[in-house]
Amino acid sequence: MTSLLGKGFLLIGFSALGFLRGIRLSQRTACLEEFRRILAALSRELTFSLRSVSDLIAAAAAGSKGQTAEFFKTCLHLFEEGGRESWAESWAAALDVVQLPLEQADCLLLREAGDVLGRYDGDSQRQAFAGLLCRLEQQREEACQNARRLFRVYVALGMTAGLFCLILL
Repeated sequence: MTSLLGKGFLLIGFSALGFLRGIRLSQRTACLEEFRRILAALSRELTFSLRSVSDLIAAAAAGSKGQTAEFFKTCLHLFEEGGRESWAESWAAALDVVQLPLEQADCLLLREAGDVLGRYDGDSQRQAFAGLLCRLEQQREEACQNARRLFRVYVALGMTAGLFCLILL
């Protein structure tokens, strides 16, 4: 009886590992969508208001959720703690500190967004954000397609690994 129970837990454990890996893919999609939404709002704010970048980042932190909110809070904290030197440095440091469910290409794209903040006039920042938002949307679409395609693969691999271990035992 104990052996059968152990085998059942083994199968469930491997299946759960596959399921969790598949969920990680959808977290990437959600994180990219959240960044796209917030950066679009920042771009609109740069168009219609003369608020400081500190106020915009604080509003982004308040208007976002989860790891994205943590990222913006960390970015603002690093900027204020670092003597208000450069938004690009604070942004890059926050990307390094906060564990986001993103791939390397996503992080490189977000680093470009940090390089734009506070460095140029409003029109130049808006134009740069427009290009970044387009590329971020492409990354999100690619992540969404990968999540749909690979979720079932990961779950099937987890179940197969569990069944394989059951056969060996």
